[in-house]
Amino acid sequence: MPLSRYRDVALTFQGTNNCTLLPAAPSNTTSKIGSVFINPGGPGSPASSLVSLIAISAFPGQTPQLRPAFDIIGLDPRGTGMSHQIKCDPAIYAEVVSLFPQTEEEYAALANKNKRLGESCRELTGPLLEHVDTISAAKDHEAVRIALGNEPINFVGLSYGSQLAAQYISLFPDNVRTLVLDAISQHSQSEAADVFIGASSYELVLQHFFAWAATGENSPLRGQDVKALWLDLLANAKETPIPAPSCDDITCRAAVSDEDILFNAQGHLNFPGAGIGLGASWELLASALFNASRGDATALSTSSASPEVFSRLAIQCLDWDRSDSLAEVKAKMEMANAYFDLNRGANHRWAAQHACIGWPVPVKNPPQKLDVKSNTTVLMVTSTGDASTGIPWAVGMLEEIKNSVLVVRQGDGHGSLPLGGEAGDIIVEYLITGKAPAQRFLTTKS
Repeated sequence: MPLSRYRDVALTFQGTNNCTLLPAAPSNTTSKIGSVFINPGGPGSPASSLVSLIAISAFPGQTPQLRPAFDIIGLDPRGTGMSHQIKCDPAIYAEVVSLFPQTEEEYAALANKNKRLGESCRELTGPLLEHVDTISAAKDHEAVRIALGNEPINFVGLSYGSQLAAQYISLFPDNVRTLVLDAISQHSQSEAADVFIGASSYELVLQHFFAWAATGENSPLRGQDVKALWLDLLANAKETPIPAPSCDDITCRAAVSDEDILFNAQGHLNFPGAGIGLGASWELLASALFNASRGDATALSTSSASPEVFSRLAIQCLDWDRSDSLAEVKAKMEMANAYFDLNRGANHRWAAQHACIGWPVPVKNPPQKLDVKSNTTVLMVTSTGDASTGIPWAVGMLEEIKNSVLVVRQGDGHGSLPLGGEAGDIIVEYLITGKAPAQRFLTTKS
């Protein structure tokens, strides 16, 4: 049941905003350590949904080991889930405009669409739109921590949640018992560096996927040259978008471009296995490419607007810089084309930067290096094959959080706690005992 259906926290820390939090099944009170906050990332993914999965043992990995020791709490950040949601005009969102503008006219069209979409969000959402940045979300977590009894926080941030957790400890370094960053996002690089790191991580895992898809027993592409198929598919879709017969331009786009394929494939690469029920996996990507090569690209189509999509956009546009000229965009494209023949620079960071060009709300929480000084040792976990949050961001965070330990899992996949294995065991032991590994850097096989 809800710990608190609504809790008033400050919109600008001068007004109020309703945020919702929901715990999983409560801990065994005889062995309870306290509460642990968990955020699944996105941004825009509801923490309450993740906690609901944990409560019914539907979330894989070692989370069942946490339940006897902790009340597991998912606070839906402002603008997401059961909190006051971001609302925007879905018709404007559905307009097809390239995120890779080649001319001043295309750049102006992109900026115009983004501006009109943002204005619709402000009209339909209200003043909240200007206050969904990650710093504000971190302060909301502090308000809830105090309301729950002022005990030091335990915090697990997955993916974007790692940015939220890192910004929390930068603001409140003395209020933390344990803090885990899993699948680490760094919020301090330049636009060009972020594109490079994001694209290189995507391209690396895409090559791993090609090797698996050509040989895997469950792959419909077994025996094929999957890299050649991928490049041919992109070339064909760029020339003539591929039909998506199960889409009607309401649920998803009825014609799939090369950009749709590039951006939508990345999410599948995060999950070599079942994808935690998210409808994403290497096997599903192989099937999607197989079907697209035969004229049905439904599984690679861009989905219609949703509250989660609008929340992600609104948060990113307050947290990340955006290019303010075609020249800057083309310089990044030139860099990407020189290094990345498989994805041409397309990745989540590229999308965040360019979907915010023209956004009517200024950046509120711009990228900057943290200088965290805390007596609490932060546990950071990454992997060598994460398509969305590459290892360079994790290594970079060692500089920003001096009292930290970095665990590198050797293998593919986005996040380690959901996958089980040795890295997940280290996370659980740290949360329960409060003791991080003695070494500042270590590797695991799983």
